[in-house]
Amino acid sequence: MPATTDEPFPEPSELPHRGQESPPQSAAQAAADVSPNFIVDRVQKHESGRGAYFAFQLKRPVSVRIYSPSGTGGQVECSCEEYQRTRNVCVHIYWLYGGLRFVLQGTRRSALRSESRDDIISNISELYDLIGRQMPNLLAQLNSTHDEDESDTDESNEDSNSSDNSTGERSYLIRDMLSVFDGHALSQEFGRDFSEFSTMGALQELYVPGNLAATIYRLAVRDELFYKRLRKTVTHDTCATVNFTKQGTRAREALRRFDHFVQHGPSEGSQGNSLDVPGCARVLRFTVDRIFQDLESRAQTGPLGSAVYSQVAEILVDILHDVCNRNRDVYDGIDWPSEAANIEPLRERNLYVYLIGDPPRFGSSTPSWMKDSFVVDRLHQIPTDEWKHLFERLANVLDQMRDNMPDKEHPPLAYTKLSEIMQDYTSEAFEPSSSSVQRRPSNERGRKRQRRGLT
Repeated sequence: MPATTDEPFPEPSELPHRGQESPPQSAAQAAADVSPNFIVDRVQKHESGRGAYFAFQLKRPVSVRIYSPSGTGGQVECSCEEYQRTRNVCVHIYWLYGGLRFVLQGTRRSALRSESRDDIISNISELYDLIGRQMPNLLAQLNSTHDEDESDTDESNEDSNSSDNSTGERSYLIRDMLSVFDGHALSQEFGRDFSEFSTMGALQELYVPGNLAATIYRLAVRDELFYKRLRKTVTHDTCATVNFTKQGTRAREALRRFDHFVQHGPSEGSQGNSLDVPGCARVLRFTVDRIFQDLESRAQTGPLGSAVYSQVAEILVDILHDVCNRNRDVYDGIDWPSEAANIEPLRERNLYVYLIGDPPRFGSSTPSWMKDSFVVDRLHQIPTDEWKHLFERLANVLDQMRDNMPDKEHPPLAYTKLSEIMQDYTSEAFEPSSSSVQRRPSNERGRKRQRRGLT
């Protein structure tokens, strides 16, 4: 879909030609106003009657279009109010131009200060083909250039042990980057065996025999330039994406161990102990809580891209869907001996009931992550735009919850909360109450008509 904008784009006849004098707001003035918090949400290529163009959607929200030099649409446009009023280089165009020049051509932002509006419009069209070739990695690279400003002096002269981060924060960020290359360990778990060392010794003293990760860790702690290069190579979003992927894998592993328990009973093995209902529920709740603690921590360190939030939403919906699919008595029809089969309470015989249908009422000393509405409460923390593509999957989850209800007059709290979340997304969503639960149209066409507000 085309990137959304907050203002219409002008027609070709409305665009200033290259010889037209620029208003007082020059590119240099735009540079002074650039916010370090700009972030590109998505990059897409489109075709129009005015030619092909790349649309850069910023979080503001505004959209910057860079047209093909062979088209008739003009080289660059922005949907912001300032550009629409002056047709001059705005802060959004200038910021994007500086990022593209750095990523695609290695030109530092400080070197662009003297460029005029005509220079920018002319030069930006030359980047069109480079943008196309760099598309797979361009989003992450653009969003990792926030610290490339005039304060970064010539890198060839940098050999400083100082850092903008505290020692503890830098140590964590380095371990976070290095944990990307570990197949299992999360950033909080990685590098716990890294020993203390002196940052004042010779470079040879940074070498750790047989441990490449520890050697790189020491070098990054000591060397500012190496640390910055590593940070640009293994980006903030990359670290988040890999970390959340691992946590999603851990959730699936907990469910695998639970399924093993259902089939074979309690057991121990090289792939981990099997998990009964309370054990699996605790692991899943802990994993969901850790995901959101990590998401909050990473968002405080720096802006996260849209894809990261979408990934977290997908992991949550996967977990919720998998639990809904396990609405069964684990001791029903077992062919392995169990003393618990006749004495376990209903709640501890069914994973769905334990987590969603009728969760235990824990005391005040129990951590909050053991008592909230499983997964559903966490969806409130994710912007709607980042999970709306999962609407149909969530609708199916609601169908599963409804079908799993033993008492349709008293739906579980998670069901009511989830329906309220979805009601915020579409005014035609069904409205559960304590006296009745109405089902949405059961077919795909009916659901689509509801979302469009049709009857």
